Amino acid sequence: MGRLLAKELMDNRVPNVKLVGVSRSTGYLYRVHGLSPDELRGELWDSEGFTKGSALSLMRERAFDVLVELTPTNLPSAEPGLSDVRTALSNGIDVVTANKAPVALHYRELTELARSTGTLLLFDATVGGGIPLITLRRLCMRGDELLSIRGILNGTTNYILSRMQFEGLTFELALREAQNMGIAERDPSLDINGYDTALKLLILANALMGLEKGLEDVKVVGIAKVTQEAVAAARESSMSVKLIGSVDSDGRLLVAPRLVKANDPLCVHGTLNAITFKFRLARDLTLIGHGAGEPTVAALLNDLHQVVEFRLRGTVSK
Repeated sequence: MGRLLAKELMDNRVPNVKLVGVSRSTGYLYRVHGLSPDELRGELWDSEGFTKGSALSLMRERAFDVLVELTPTNLPSAEPGLSDVRTALSNGIDVVTANKAPVALHYRELTELARSTGTLLLFDATVGGGIPLITLRRLCMRGDELLSIRGILNGTTNYILSRMQFEGLTFELALREAQNMGIAERDPSLDINGYDTALKLLILANALMGLEKGLEDVKVVGIAKVTQEAVAAARESSMSVKLIGSVDSDGRLLVAPRLVKANDPLCVHGTLNAITFKFRLARDLTLIGHGAGEPTVAALLNDLHQVVEFRLRGTVSK
């Protein structure tokens, strides 16, 4: 994802943004006048000027204006992403992130920190891939009351369940296939145990519904115990087994396998995500789209556009 985003930025997909640094766990490459495409084609550590160690020092020096934070989701610490985001915001640097854990587990702290330092914390890329869930609510539907959320928020589990339904695969075989195709991680526990969905649900509940929930408030059941027989029985009844995350009107959060009717807008297959917002006036609004990968880069680019618009014109959808 990082390399693709870097390429898009170098192709000037976001005017007035120049890529000056790239960091990884072992060190960073920084050029005050901007990096060149040639420097990012090979391994970062082979580039002249590669500096070993943490890039936190660059944040403390305010060597750049916007941090795009893309480190892997890590439970329960949310590190190193949490320290990256805290340091950037504390030093007056705007943050765009696709890392779920810091936003899900420390939403109130980070948003208050951003407010106190006059910085932006944008995170549309944390949920739904390229589906603009955060922006849609904040920009297009802010006059209505959001009553509940229900949806498929994890493409990996949806792919596994779809293969079990349409090809008769066991859970183990479908998971192995997903790993071989790069759809599932080598360690798929966050996905199949439901915690990736739980983190995304927390972000939506806290950011869009004004709740103050923690991971301990989410009842989580994964898909590891879903059998091929259960999936086949659901198919015979014109239904599908899907991992559904939901926030009801009473603020209860649940992630669990659920039966979904074939004609339900949420009954999507493969790696698709689908989310239904229930509003007081607009009623049900369902959005369907692709999750991780290129769609997430599209969300990151959109958030970067918002940062530029805010800094140039003083407007952003909050």
